[in-house]
Amino acid sequence: MISKGADPELWTDEEEQRDESSERESHAMRIKPGALKELYALDAVRALASVAATWTLIAASIAAALWSHSFIVWIAAAIVVGRSQHALAVLMHDAAHFRMLENRALNDFVGQWLCAFPIASNLYAYRKVHLRHHRYLLTDRDPDLSLSRGYPVTWESFRRKLIRDATGESSLVMRGYLDVQDGRKRLTLRNLYRRVTIDVLARRIAVAAFVAALFYLGYGFAFIALWIVPLLVVYQVILRIRGVLEHAAVPDAHDGLRNARTIVSRNPVLRFMLNPHHVSYHLEHHLYPAVPHYNLPRLHDALKSDPLFERALVEHSYSEAMRDVIKPARV
Repeated sequence: MISKGADPELWTDEEEQRDESSERESHAMRIKPGALKELYALDAVRALASVAATWTLIAASIAAALWSHSFIVWIAAAIVVGRSQHALAVLMHDAAHFRMLENRALNDFVGQWLCAFPIASNLYAYRKVHLRHHRYLLTDRDPDLSLSRGYPVTWESFRRKLIRDATGESSLVMRGYLDVQDGRKRLTLRNLYRRVTIDVLARRIAVAAFVAALFYLGYGFAFIALWIVPLLVVYQVILRIRGVLEHAAVPDAHDGLRNARTIVSRNPVLRFMLNPHHVSYHLEHHLYPAVPHYNLPRLHDALKSDPLFERALVEHSYSEAMRDVIKPARV
């Protein structure tokens, strides 16, 4: 009998990251220890292939737009790039759990420089916050609670959220460049000057030099249209939808089989847009966070063999899941 929880060897900070499964309701799942060990095993080739495939898709999309004179191609490329930025965030998530590479220094190098920095994120800050999400799931100390609290909501309410995402407002607020108080919006640059160290300053100078070089070479507009706009808009919309569907309007916040949602969809377009690197197997990830993304489908199949898993919150379409989080407006 293998109980819920992560491999304790994954935690690096005993105070913030230790396994708290004994303090939560635990569901013993019947997975053979040998099978679970195989699911935990890291495969460097598959991990790096995922990173390479994501960057190849980004490069191909940008190249298609640059070589094209079609406005439609530019829009399609921006959407695919934004989707792929989300895919980089998913890979950063694997690195945050040390599920990218066995060598932790290389794990963090890939997670930081190839996944986090390009989307203006930071692996180490994300790791600290995200592991608190696992530890304090759906409690007042869960740092991701704002994504799931208050659901289900009406379509009008959810649409307002999506509009804020699609106009870039949510991203600017999240990154500290925009303050919104009492309905008033004020641009602020305080985030540029917070916690400035020599390392941070060096990185910002390097980024500024890189961007300046792009403008000098005539690719400034392309950089804004095919990287910054997708990051502020497309990535944020996908992040909202995916984040809401993971934990919003779940049946039981204290039940390990009912406090996270897995979505197994056959729709190829929605799977491509919302499920890069198997991120929609979210219930399985919370039960066994030590399993890398490429083994999550196998973990799902292994769990299905246990009758106990019939109670799990598994949806078979995104429309089905959305009906859980959006309620009809009162007449």
